[in-house]
Amino acid sequence: MGTLSILFGNPAVRKLEELLWETARKRYLGEHPLERTQDSRVLMRKVKTAYKDVVAAAVQEEDPKIRAAWAEFKKVMTEELKTALSTTLSMSSLDWYSIEAGQLPAPQVIAVPYELLKRITADLVPQLLRKKIEFEGLDDAALEALAGYAVDERFKDLLEEARRNYELFRIGTGGAQFTIAQIIKRDAYFLGEDRHHSLIDIVLLVSTENVPSGDTASERLAFRKWLEEYFKNRTNDRRFTGDGWEFETEELKSWVAQS
Repeated sequence: MGTLSILFGNPAVRKLEELLWETARKRYLGEHPLERTQDSRVLMRKVKTAYKDVVAAAVQEEDPKIRAAWAEFKKVMTEELKTALSTTLSMSSLDWYSIEAGQLPAPQVIAVPYELLKRITADLVPQLLRKKIEFEGLDDAALEALAGYAVDERFKDLLEEARRNYELFRIGTGGAQFTIAQIIKRDAYFLGEDRHHSLIDIVLLVSTENVPSGDTASERLAFRKWLEEYFKNRTNDRRFTGDGWEFETEELKSWVAQS
């Protein structure tokens, strides 16, 4: 960690520095492809030797800008994250998900890896921040750092709040509406064309055709009972391919270790 981020302790500056070092690592490997198999610690020592001045200069330039925008960012962070999540779901298509109950074109239950939903949502946040005058002086890496901080701090809570409040989300252009039913930790799932399942965090969404209208306690209880019945009969051939989301199977598998 660099001197500036240690002194000032801003979490978005620390996130920026992490992103810059990852960019530097990829650049170094692009210039030295034969070193891809090298020990990771040895590799990073070489990367830091080669790019320490570049990273330090970038952090020094963006650090005061991030701190100047920090108070405003904290005020709008949650709303921007909510907008990014809703946009992520509305821009997706039902056939991109794992269909757990029912079938296309009107499935009852669909599923997507938690980390995938988090990643796509984070990618949209910088686009939203760019529209606000308070953030127009920040470069792309700084905006990505702010987005990374936002999803790390609030994304899980945001999903849980949406689940508890039976918030409705529109998916795709056909007008299908779903609500978040469950976030399952270390769920057994087949990824890509694998013959053996992996354990990965999964977000389940349920069509609101199964959700009674209104907001009374009895209607919510009816929905919870329906979910309980569904879980009792959940199939064991669940598979997520990543098609449509443009994520390779290997990247999906990289999230398994985090689950």
